[in-house]
Amino acid sequence: MADPAGGSDGSDSGTGSGMTTWYIARGAGLSALVLLSISTGIGALVSARLPGRPSSRVIAQYLHRTVASLALAVLGLHVTAILADSFAKVGWLHALVPFTAQYRPFWVGLGTLAVYAFLLVGVTGALRGRMAGTDSGARNWRRLHAAAYAGWGLALLHGLRSGTDSGVGWVRWLYLACLVVVAGCVTARVVVGAPQSDTLPIGARA
Repeated sequence: MADPAGGSDGSDSGTGSGMTTWYIARGAGLSALVLLSISTGIGALVSARLPGRPSSRVIAQYLHRTVASLALAVLGLHVTAILADSFAKVGWLHALVPFTAQYRPFWVGLGTLAVYAFLLVGVTGALRGRMAGTDSGARNWRRLHAAAYAGWGLALLHGLRSGTDSGVGWVRWLYLACLVVVAGCVTARVVVGAPQSDTLPIGARA
């Protein structure tokens, strides 16, 4: 989340509704990162060959999808608030085309790429029932859905480098917590390995 005015607490971004819009953008950005971290972590665990009942894995999958959907909604709020804030000076062209923003173009551009990555993940998630019906389809689906890891990493760097509140103590701890959660879940996924078959049961394809 960027503060084009350069203030450490957003106080230079304007008054009244302008400050409200900016605080909404900053809060939504941090909230989206937390939700995306939870969703990415659950997704990594769900794709691992962990012991447990099949019903537990189904519940985890629904939780993963629910949190991911909420994360996309909050991410949309973050982008909308940034576009609505006149002090941010981020127009639709800057939001759609990476690395064209006036403020910290590289780090803001990473945020744009992160959004694209998560949109791809959202689409593949919605099409999972159609794509993962066979072993080859499931493998292709996993390759596309793995863009979530890249999107999460880009989002983390975007928030850390373009957000002026990154120097605040509790915000740093929040970023660290997100990193620990995702890194731990991905490590468990790598160590344990994937299930023998990635195909969906017939009853789950709907």
